[in-house]
Amino acid sequence: MVYITGMKAINQKVIDAYIPHKTTLREVGRIVGIDHHRVKRILELEGMPIFKGNQMPFTDEHKKNISKACKGRKAWSKGKKMPKESLYKNMASHIRFNVSSEWLSQFDDVEKLKFLNDSLSRKRDSKGFDTERYKSFILKFYNDDKFNVLYEKWIMTSDKWVRPSLDHINPKANGGCNDLSNLQFLSWLENRTKSDMSQNEWDKVKANIGWYFDENNQ
Repeated sequence: MVYITGMKAINQKVIDAYIPHKTTLREVGRIVGIDHHRVKRILELEGMPIFKGNQMPFTDEHKKNISKACKGRKAWSKGKKMPKESLYKNMASHIRFNVSSEWLSQFDDVEKLKFLNDSLSRKRDSKGFDTERYKSFILKFYNDDKFNVLYEKWIMTSDKWVRPSLDHINPKANGGCNDLSNLQFLSWLENRTKSDMSQNEWDKVKANIGWYFDENNQ
């Protein structure tokens, strides 16, 4: 009888200490003096819904202890490679278009596929895109000779100036759209230099670039 009374008292303390959406089970456990697993059992027994509480901020001392404990510890993933199947599944879960990991797996070069996905990360570059246009974009540029030459050059040199950059052939500032026929990849430097010029204007500049930079003609 004394034991049962004691249990009721603990149960009541748990109920009083628990504030849905605010206190965590661990916090309640510290207040009552029991572990959070028991807190959960008591709340379930009492028929109380359990919600995730706000995590208490770490104190400076706690942060130091964590830092000491982790010092010199090797990451579990170091030296390990995620299976390709998992990479495609992970990619499919993060893409905002309705594509399956099976569809993505047709592209053997995962890093190049990631790069093409990243090139659409800005909303203004993918405005108007649906799943079908996304698929057409990947299919087009994954196999595009001009893109691949530029991409391989960037991979080999790690030169930021040649990093492939998505360009609108007819600039958006001049009414250009996100249709695939209006998209191309240029080096980062060329894209920035082209700026809001049309392709015809830019081709003219490139054809005469030596003249523009020749001091004798100034």
